[in-house]
Amino acid sequence: MFLIKLLVLVLKQIIFFLALAVSPIIEADGLTYKDLSVDVPDFDARIPLPKDVVGLAVGERHWYHHEIVRYLDALAESSPRMLALGEYARSHGGRSLVSYAITSETNLARLDAIEATRAKIIDPDANLEIDDLPAVIHLMYGIHGNEPSASNVTPLIAHFLTATKDPDIMEQLEDVVIILNPVLNPDGHDRFANWTNSRAGLNPSPDPNDSEHRESNPTGRTNYYWFDLNRDWLPHQQPESVGRLKVFHRWKPNVQLDFHEMGRNSTYFFMPGVPERTNPLTPKINQTLTAKISEYHARAFDRDGISYFTEETFDDFYVGKGSTYPDLFGCVGILFEQASARGVHQETVNGLLTFETALTNQFRASLSSLKATAAMRAELLKYQRDFYTKDRNRGHYLATADDATRLHQFVRLLLGHDIEIEVLTKDVQVKDQLFPANKSIAIPLDQPQSTYLMALWERRVEFRADIFYDVSAWTMPLAFNLQHTTKAVRSAETKALPQGFFRTSTVLVDSNIGYLIDWRDSATPALLYDLLEAKAHVKVAKRTFTARVNQGEVNFGYGTLFVSAALGEAIPASAISLLEQAARDGLPVYSVVSSLTPSGIDLGSRDFVAISKPRVLMLTGGGTSQYETGELWHLFDTRVDMPITMVDVARLNSVELSDYTHVVLTDQIIGESETEQIRQFIERGGILWAQGANTLESLNKAGLADVFWRQTAEEIRAEALKAAKKDENSTKEIAALIPDRKAFADADENAAFKLVRGVILEGKVDITHPLGYGYSSDFLPTFRRSAKFMEKAQNSYSTPVIYTESPLLSGYMSDENQRLASKSASLIVNVRADGAIVMALDRVAFRAFWWGTQRLLLNAIFFGALIEEPN
Repeated sequence: MFLIKLLVLVLKQIIFFLALAVSPIIEADGLTYKDLSVDVPDFDARIPLPKDVVGLAVGERHWYHHEIVRYLDALAESSPRMLALGEYARSHGGRSLVSYAITSETNLARLDAIEATRAKIIDPDANLEIDDLPAVIHLMYGIHGNEPSASNVTPLIAHFLTATKDPDIMEQLEDVVIILNPVLNPDGHDRFANWTNSRAGLNPSPDPNDSEHRESNPTGRTNYYWFDLNRDWLPHQQPESVGRLKVFHRWKPNVQLDFHEMGRNSTYFFMPGVPERTNPLTPKINQTLTAKISEYHARAFDRDGISYFTEETFDDFYVGKGSTYPDLFGCVGILFEQASARGVHQETVNGLLTFETALTNQFRASLSSLKATAAMRAELLKYQRDFYTKDRNRGHYLATADDATRLHQFVRLLLGHDIEIEVLTKDVQVKDQLFPANKSIAIPLDQPQSTYLMALWERRVEFRADIFYDVSAWTMPLAFNLQHTTKAVRSAETKALPQGFFRTSTVLVDSNIGYLIDWRDSATPALLYDLLEAKAHVKVAKRTFTARVNQGEVNFGYGTLFVSAALGEAIPASAISLLEQAARDGLPVYSVVSSLTPSGIDLGSRDFVAISKPRVLMLTGGGTSQYETGELWHLFDTRVDMPITMVDVARLNSVELSDYTHVVLTDQIIGESETEQIRQFIERGGILWAQGANTLESLNKAGLADVFWRQTAEEIRAEALKAAKKDENSTKEIAALIPDRKAFADADENAAFKLVRGVILEGKVDITHPLGYGYSSDFLPTFRRSAKFMEKAQNSYSTPVIYTESPLLSGYMSDENQRLASKSASLIVNVRADGAIVMALDRVAFRAFWWGTQRLLLNAIFFGALIEEPN
């Protein structure tokens, strides 16, 4: 028996080396299968090569999105192992996102039956037979567009899997269905491809300083609106993410692979990540399976002498990125990171790194993943089945809001994760909170996706580690500023979620007096801009009142809008059409019966102030954060339906700022010339929105803004030491101020300890201030990513948002930073001559899902002229 096995092994080696000698070259100028060191005894000649379809070799240059899709479509048409699954999303840039299935001919013939069976895997009561069920592996490439080896390797992988006659691969495809997502970020992918292809030339430079390797802002990492799509799995605010979740929940993969690139001086990384930084809700067996899969990668890389590392740098904590999201759905997520050439080739500490090398490693990891999934098929399926048959908790989380749009968007977010939602049919009182029937949602804990629901809902302030690859908090009810229960309510009467999500369409009744609009609804800023564009006469209420409207007597708060006829004119017909459509859409628009109110100001009061259409300029480009400017651009463009002017910082001196009412700065340092230009803009009556510690510090140093920073204990000690040395104090006094020695190896961890990577703090908003209009309560959760803390404004009326004494609601924050945050300011106002500066430390539209604070910026835009500093 031993001799027979030895003979078989020898014959396999002979066949392998003969195959390498005669294996077809994929392209003359690109990668060959010899380069990839794979066993390729034979290929199906009917399957077209890349050059046959696109006219390009894999690796010859960076392919564009349409070229990748064109080739994969050609493979799907010619191969019995591959099926195009169609478009699942369309990017903001109009590019189609598509996916494919690759498996054996037998599996492809019964793909619908496989999908139907997998749909039952989350049902513990289903009589499910999984012994003959193939595992599903989700291959995802290129969510960061400037990490090009990911998406560029997909034509090679798809050709190999559809054309090879290797019996081992054929057997693996019997056990596995591959769902291939070739380009997760087509807009960013093409942005980078165009950058590098237009700068490489005939003789590409390997110098890291060459412009080919140094993109301008925004980079190809981000999508159309400059969002990091790998942070958008949880909030799924971008269309690419909405579609991607549909693909995930349709196929319910057992393994999900997320291919990336990192800095050029690294090697190759694959999961598991840092063990201590795994999300506590992730089952322990998940990490066991991850480690077991990693052994297949290790063998593949060791075989060819390729360096790699695991259990460092990267983690599995934030449940909103592609390699961690699946861990809470009975799936195993794997992150791959390849050192990046960021172009054709680049010098590194490890030698010359080429694009071909990066492609080869991504190919190698893709095949080792397929091999692992096939070998572990039964184990992976059992893990997934067991994940959904666990004991579940009972009760409901409850949530409600006085803003139908926010609640609607929150419901949309939950549904995107396959979370079941119901509606209260009877009022529920929880301590001092009332959750009214038919206006509150009830989310049952007894449901398949209860694990992810808990991840979205929990407030965590205790952690095993104090270093985070991304944010440490993401409590969704706080992000949307919803009234909600922190614990499950045991008894609640509910019904199925109705269509329309609490919006009631109405018919607008004609009024010769005017129309009131409740500013609390998050859809009203878009309506307001459209009304101003239609030249409607719109005023805003600085006081509260009760008005007689067609529905009876209704209470209205600060910031209520009043649309009436200007003197001697009628309300424009286009404005009436907008109001009628808003009423049909269920927005809070009311026809006024009388200008005389039962209580509060009358509608002709001087406390109704006319507002004008804003003209907003935002600085972008070098020195700005593409993420922060992108999320604000997205807010204005997609939610307010409002054009803004974006100007690169380098061009600001050529722009006449008097043409604009508002200037928006995100976390950036402003030069002297720009500062003087902005000073004149403000003094002439302009409103400056200055966001982020760098911006505020820059304005502060220029004497344009008054910011007083709170000092850390380390800063206080450093100042005392400096003073002691200057005063020539005794050696003993000076020594007492010098900190103790620390271990050099702990430096990175100690530095991370001081950071605030992403926490939720409890703010109190002044709902009577123009920046607080539309809030019904002073409770305001804010998202914080800065370790700088500022004192309240010197003027008592100029700190619209302040933190509470113990503000930490969720996330990791050191004791020192919690002390500094206590009763500090989140947002302050400085009035300068006829204008004002609004200084915000927190990102009010963080990643587009922080719906609770985006109103602060919009209030500054529409009601900036009302900002003043009373004595």
